[in-house]
Amino acid sequence: MAGRVEVRNEMVYLSLGSRILLNAEALNMVESVGNFVRHRRAPIVLPTENGYILRYVPVISGESLAHAYQEILAMIAGKLGLPVCRYCSQGIFVKHSDDTILKDEPWFKKELGMYDLENNIVKNCIVEDIGGFMYAGKPPTRRTSRFYSGYAIPALDSIISSAVEAQFHVRYDPTSMERQAIYNVEVGSALYEFTFSLDIDGIGVSSYTGKEIVSKEERKKRIEVAIKALGVMINSSLFGAKRTRFNPSWKIVSLAAVVSHPIPLSVQPPHSRKYIVETYETLEKALDMLSKGSASIGEKAVLIAYPGDDESVEPREGGRAEVKVVDNPVKVFDEVLTIVNELVG
Repeated sequence: MAGRVEVRNEMVYLSLGSRILLNAEALNMVESVGNFVRHRRAPIVLPTENGYILRYVPVISGESLAHAYQEILAMIAGKLGLPVCRYCSQGIFVKHSDDTILKDEPWFKKELGMYDLENNIVKNCIVEDIGGFMYAGKPPTRRTSRFYSGYAIPALDSIISSAVEAQFHVRYDPTSMERQAIYNVEVGSALYEFTFSLDIDGIGVSSYTGKEIVSKEERKKRIEVAIKALGVMINSSLFGAKRTRFNPSWKIVSLAAVVSHPIPLSVQPPHSRKYIVETYETLEKALDMLSKGSASIGEKAVLIAYPGDDESVEPREGGRAEVKVVDNPVKVFDEVLTIVNELVG
């Protein structure tokens, strides 16, 4: 896009990975064919001793997870009096994509440029600040989402234990055969791996100029809400569809977060029980590499881990990569909030 500049000299970045056990879930369905409702599947390449094989497994799409996150974001922001637009407050994330939506805004004018249009939308909706939007009118204006969420897929070390099976159900009426109905719903069970990233320094900041759009105090609140919404979604398993009758049995097996500054560093994909250890080892190597030579970067990174049933690292202070180990997944977000407030504030 002509004239688009989205470059910042440094950033505070949150990367999170988790292993979540979900049994008998119907959290992401794709279609109904007659009386049969299908679970979403995706092809996964699985390494074996003899090479690679392809398997189709139950998954939960990044779109489904992003929708849940933005709903919780809007709910918490509304409780705190932070701005949320009419559609986002209703869980309708069409956002300000065209003039039919923008025309109802008192601040909208046809002659607004990209910079002013983005500024006005961000000021008036925290969901579009953090979740991004794409205005397809003139001038076309895009704000990249500040959070990144991919598919939740079965962890590779337990993928052979994942399954999808159709469950038979009957709506029964003893007084009328015509009101009875037979239907089948596919349910999946797997140890899912979930990853999520958040560009914290991009919240409340213009994509085009790099300048703050909202006040420092409101920006701090928006950052805290973004982290708390993620904590609520994961710790309460508030994502996915068909929860009124197919609410899954679930457990957070492990959870790890990395807060890094000024270069984004990430949690290793949680495909094995060793991913927390692997994340620490990778952080150490990355920090060592960034500090070498004449172009030395004073990178900081903190790993916060709830190891649960998985392998863990020991708490470490004073080294290149600091490690905090907690005994409850909620405490991961407590620590993240403390560290982020120190870096941003």
